Amino acid sequence: MTISSLELYCGIGGFAAAVSGTNVRVAAALDQSPSALSVYRLNFPGHGARQANLENITIRELESFGADFWWMSPPCQPYTVRGARRDLEDPRALSFIRLLKILEQMPEEALPPHLALENVAGFGESEARRRLIETMTGKGFHVQETFLCPTSLGIPMRRPRYYLAASRKRLDPFRHAVAGKIRPLSRYLDTAYDGDVPEGLKLPDKVLGKFGPGLRILDASDPEAYTTCFTSGYGRSIMHSGSYLRVRGGARRFSPEEILRLLNFPKGFRFPEGMSLRKKWQLAGNSLSVAAVRRIMVVFPELAKDGRKTGVPGT
Repeated sequence: MTISSLELYCGIGGFAAAVSGTNVRVAAALDQSPSALSVYRLNFPGHGARQANLENITIRELESFGADFWWMSPPCQPYTVRGARRDLEDPRALSFIRLLKILEQMPEEALPPHLALENVAGFGESEARRRLIETMTGKGFHVQETFLCPTSLGIPMRRPRYYLAASRKRLDPFRHAVAGKIRPLSRYLDTAYDGDVPEGLKLPDKVLGKFGPGLRILDASDPEAYTTCFTSGYGRSIMHSGSYLRVRGGARRFSPEEILRLLNFPKGFRFPEGMSLRKKWQLAGNSLSVAAVRRIMVVFPELAKDGRKTGVPGT
């Protein structure tokens, strides 16, 4: 049975990549960012991705998609330390507040049978979370929550995230594989870490001199090396935006393609020609761990049956 899904805050298509090859079909994908949509459309041309300001979306518009499943990845800044954890008081939460109101007001027969959400770990302690759970349980949904980091799936990237699954039907328990060892970081790299550094990736000597002791600089030959969370500020902010790689004579940034590989995007996924390096980093930093989303989807008995059989495809 084919399940029709609506991808809200679709970004560059992390959810679409996760359900590729399963019984979940993306009927429509919505986002406000033209840059993110340009990447999405390039890689998923048949998904009906379009620009939409979710602060103004209506019940009728959402009902018109007729989706059986909603995936949501709302802005994370309201729930981060750097964003001051203003929660629903943050203007960047307005679109999610709108969706909460729609879920509260929608007739039960019009609601999608299944819904899932991803956000930063801080969302798990938020008023936004409380309202979402209250709304879904009040509408008769079964709700499960979990935290998952790709390192638990053997991927050398620390990116802990909060996930919520809600369904009118039974949900299977979350079953997160705990990897004995993470895979070698070297298998995710574009180029030899000891060779020539591509233009734009090398950290200037003056940056290393000033910030070097506070940076997480990894040796690709270290079998236990793992990256910290790459953020949308990578390439712009030096500190607390991601890890770096040691190279002959200094250190370099990870390329956007390497970050996508760590996020488990499929081979052949690409950015539009001419897109700047900084924009690529921003979009990759705002995206999802495809492997983690696949792991979350197995709790829905009707969804992503291929993923259910193989565990976490493509990792």
